[in-house]
Amino acid sequence: MDRGVGRLSYLDWLRVLAVFGVFVFHTLRPFDDGDWHVKNAERSEGVSIGIAFLGLWGLAFFFLLSGAGAWLALRWRTAGGFVRERLLRLLLPFVIAYVLLSPPQYFLEEHHKGRSDASFLGDVKTFFSDLGGDAPLWLRDTYHLWFLVYLLQFALLGLPVFLWLRGPHGRRLVDWIGERCTRRGTILLLAVPLVPVHLLLLAAPGPEHGWGEFVFFFDFFVVGFLVLSDDRLIAAVRRDAVPGLILGIGAFVTGVATGIIDFLEGWWEDPGYAWPYAWYSPLITLAVWGWLVAVLGGGMRLAAFQRPLPTPLARAAMPFFLVHQPIILLIAYYVVDWNTGLWTKYVVLLPAAFLVSAALAWLLSTLPGVSTLFGVKRQRMPVEQRADRPKEDRLGE
Repeated sequence: MDRGVGRLSYLDWLRVLAVFGVFVFHTLRPFDDGDWHVKNAERSEGVSIGIAFLGLWGLAFFFLLSGAGAWLALRWRTAGGFVRERLLRLLLPFVIAYVLLSPPQYFLEEHHKGRSDASFLGDVKTFFSDLGGDAPLWLRDTYHLWFLVYLLQFALLGLPVFLWLRGPHGRRLVDWIGERCTRRGTILLLAVPLVPVHLLLLAAPGPEHGWGEFVFFFDFFVVGFLVLSDDRLIAAVRRDAVPGLILGIGAFVTGVATGIIDFLEGWWEDPGYAWPYAWYSPLITLAVWGWLVAVLGGGMRLAAFQRPLPTPLARAAMPFFLVHQPIILLIAYYVVDWNTGLWTKYVVLLPAAFLVSAALAWLLSTLPGVSTLFGVKRQRMPVEQRADRPKEDRLGE
């Protein structure tokens, strides 16, 4: 059934926390064992494990929330209105950020790694000389903006699925699933049909942003829509936050104990079917789903998250996401060359990057016209003011 619920404040709070989680994830990247745009000479295995943990489920959680947001958006929008809104909120800020923020990141990376000694304008010219990239990103050097490329494609690919789920046949399927998730722990079984899909299609999160990762995140995008489409599924997630946490921790620890990090480092370079993959792929799917249920259910339970998100914080979330990584790279470019310990550098990098990113995001979110270019939703006029306007002026709001 199509529920006439108001705005779900916990989703707004969780979305902001997810953006902050991505920020923390990127501040750690200079210090892990993997390749990144700017790297510190000293690396930490502990940071690498933390990165693996956050990377496995954190981004999937982002896409789950986006799928839930798609359900909210389609409550009062037509399919065409939904597409227009996604283009305005995703494609426009992507184009602006790609043009303005990717070239500086390219300049910093090329100079840090010694691959260029050209001027900034020289590297900008090189950057724009060839923008073609491999699918599913389609563009070269999207940096952190790959998330928006995925999300826009997910919205377009998911729309027929969402419309079907809202129709009579889809509602019967949702009702069937809802009936079977009324017992404690049964919501965790939603991961079961994903296991063979991920096994067959080599679907897992990875550093190269290939089709396997695309499928993996798209699945959880659709699951986010599915969960919000039925009160019983929402209640099941809220109820089973603790079992979800147990599943998430158990599957992740089991994976680490059996060598999943070393396996993935080799598998990402040459993905393929193998007996170890048949063991690790289900563990990844189960761990991710367990953590998603735990965090989403915890957000539903937390009293503080039932209050509306402060408007300035809500408006600054997308600009913060867009600007945070270039700021991190700029500060890290200098910090990693300091003659001091790893954690001293991190203690400087994290707060400095946060303060600069937050200040810039707040500024971008408050500038008329500019804020729309950076993905800030246009503020709706209060109901009492709209009611006083002529009817013809209110069309399309």
